[in-house]
Amino acid sequence: MRDNHAEMNKRVQYTWLKETLAQHEPTFIDMDQCHQAAVCIPLLKNQDSSYDVLFEVRSSTIAHQPGDVCLPGGMVEKGETPREAALRELKEELLLKEDQISYLGDMDKLYSGGSLVMHSFATEVKGYQNTFNPAEVAEVFTVPLEFFLHTDPECYVIRAKVEPGEDFPYELICGGREYRWRSRKEEVCFYQYEGHVIWGLTAKLMRAFADVVRDRETGYEKHV
Repeated sequence: MRDNHAEMNKRVQYTWLKETLAQHEPTFIDMDQCHQAAVCIPLLKNQDSSYDVLFEVRSSTIAHQPGDVCLPGGMVEKGETPREAALRELKEELLLKEDQISYLGDMDKLYSGGSLVMHSFATEVKGYQNTFNPAEVAEVFTVPLEFFLHTDPECYVIRAKVEPGEDFPYELICGGREYRWRSRKEEVCFYQYEGHVIWGLTAKLMRAFADVVRDRETGYEKHV
């Protein structure tokens, strides 16, 4: 009798565990500790009915990466989605109205540095008059989308060394202070266009965006 009860209990535990795990949506561990940021890839239709990509040069007065080329965007605030954050920043930085923006689609996400997730979204901006918020943006410029479709970035490798804090419990790991930590390898990419350098996360996002458009364009041409 006791053996039957134990067997029944085992089945109940298995069934419960299987159902519980089947309902779980896998995610990245520690992702909740990462900062969430979002950018827009703003496309402007040019005189040739093709698209240009609009970039900003960050103001020299801001604390983070002054003078760098970037896409409109910023940190995701509490209570908003990454898409909402990207569109909000797009309007704030370029002084746009809601009806000037057409959302085109969710693009790739970029996980960087162990502490940042960058979301990207494609938009078309209509009737743009070179407006921007001078508190955040020093200037704007455009690059033909065709440039990214036909130009590969120059990429280089950097390595980040692990440096444990002073209170790290070396006595709990094999090797102690002589433990051989793996350095983190990261690719840093650069585009250069008419005196402007587009690099870092911005360059990676543009490479990924160009890959999506190029693959779609190739597939379209095969069916025409």
